Amino acid sequence: MKQTIYLMVLTLLISQCSSQTGFPKQFQAILNVTALQQYPLPSLGFQYLLYDYTNLRVRFDIKGWQSKQNETYMVQYKPKGAEANTPASEGYTMFNCNPDYPERTKNNCWYRTNPMKDAGPFPITWFGDILSLREIQPWFPLPSNLINKGEEWIPEIQGYAVRYDSPEICDLRKSGIGPVPCLSYFEAPNRPVKTIEAHVGRGAYDYDDLLTTVYLSFTNGIPSEAEHLFDLPDKWPGYCGNANTGFNVDPSRTFVVTPDGQDHFKLTLQTPPVYAPSDQVKVEFKVQPNYFYNGTRCAEFSPVIFDKTNWKTPQQINISFADYGCCSYQITATGGGYDWYYITPSIVVYACDGKAGDACKGKITCGL
Repeated sequence: MKQTIYLMVLTLLISQCSSQTGFPKQFQAILNVTALQQYPLPSLGFQYLLYDYTNLRVRFDIKGWQSKQNETYMVQYKPKGAEANTPASEGYTMFNCNPDYPERTKNNCWYRTNPMKDAGPFPITWFGDILSLREIQPWFPLPSNLINKGEEWIPEIQGYAVRYDSPEICDLRKSGIGPVPCLSYFEAPNRPVKTIEAHVGRGAYDYDDLLTTVYLSFTNGIPSEAEHLFDLPDKWPGYCGNANTGFNVDPSRTFVVTPDGQDHFKLTLQTPPVYAPSDQVKVEFKVQPNYFYNGTRCAEFSPVIFDKTNWKTPQQINISFADYGCCSYQITATGGGYDWYYITPSIVVYACDGKAGDACKGKITCGL
């Protein structure tokens, strides 16, 4: 009888020592992320992280790679201040405050709605094949079949942690590392310490990777005094740069105008206007001479106004002949949050003799 009780107690102790607590729904941490391969810029390095699954929001602070200045990323679900019936009011939005890159930014912040192409120090399971963040998920759900490998010394925290390995093995042959557990998880008595995720490169353009995240410090929960760290600028839809802005040009080609004929295309916005500084977007076309497109005024355009009712309705833009040459025109916009955007789109116009919209004849001042 005593032997039976002893075995039951021993089994219970072993079971307790073999289990993991895992990650809570809310925590603060300072972490360091390293990898064999280079992920998008916000993914690697030392980061201050606030994770709040309860309220569907995450904040991480990093040092930028270009100017080496501190910048803050935040992901929030239906953030306060979003204009009604806009993409930001209906789902997840990522903010970048004090951005280190790109240099052009509005009021030192920008925002982008889903899909978000800026990654972060998030578990790989948060991402799909195109590395677009879809939603905030439980931070790092641990599989139930991890194997207790005993304690290991973790030099980054100068302490011991219990190591748990997945039974699945990933053979990192391309990198020369060889077989390793697909997942290793390290836990101290009161907190997670480290995760190692292995990825086997498959195909000619897919490489092995070993993503290591060390939690240099870890605190359960988010205290009330940390709430201000999730604050956004007042009236941020108009205050911050709108990284969703952009234009759809159809057809996508070089346009040709002649003294006897016009060309045209259709234009739509990629995202609706926001209420500040106005609810209208005025689109114009500014010539950008350079060494190749050397014309100074090849064509004349009719500007177009978009608002909340017609932003995704194709508007025809007529192009009229002004002078011979070839020109590159920058598509510019003002109002409705379109005063700022990442990439300035452009179109090319050839002004020549020939058939409008089709081809040039005779001498051409730049290549076709």
